[in-house]
Amino acid sequence: MSKIKYILHGGKASRDTENNTKFVTEITKDLPKDSSILIVLFAKPKETWNEKFEAIKNTFSKIVPQKNINLEIAHENSEKFIEQIKKADALYLIGGDSHILKEYLLKIPNLVDLWQDKIIAGSSAGAVVLGKYFYENDDDTYNKGLNILPFKIITHYSKDNDDKLRKLKSFGEDIETLAIPEEQFIIINN
Repeated sequence: MSKIKYILHGGKASRDTENNTKFVTEITKDLPKDSSILIVLFAKPKETWNEKFEAIKNTFSKIVPQKNINLEIAHENSEKFIEQIKKADALYLIGGDSHILKEYLLKIPNLVDLWQDKIIAGSSAGAVVLGKYFYENDDDTYNKGLNILPFKIITHYSKDNDDKLRKLKSFGEDIETLAIPEEQFIIINN
């Protein structure tokens, strides 16, 4: 039986911290020594993709130098993106604009089928879009997600935004809400 391992990160994954090192380690620990990770940068402005990609490559090579991980930027062309997904061992959905990321992912038919037996890591926007509902910090909105995971999700969570969490809990139907602080992550095996 195939399964998908989701790793939902609360945001600020680019900070050089012990928790973020654990996050990268979690993404890679079950991968074979020679593996590939597709870096999905759709939530970021396109002109920043190469710079973000280089920073991510540096982070991965520093944290898991013992593995030969091929990192590749996801192609914005849907057909090419689908082919990349099929070849990848893992996908890492980078944070940014959740609305833009969601629109890109909606273009991919049978996305969850393509993700079978893969690791799907998402930070901030990359995590929230996977839920049934989510709170978007950047524009202070409550939204429908891709409904891949049966949760309401808020990232960058702290006690300071308890009011946002309460509003999210009352948005849509009554299902479990995941409140993920920055630099923290939750693992869901589906």
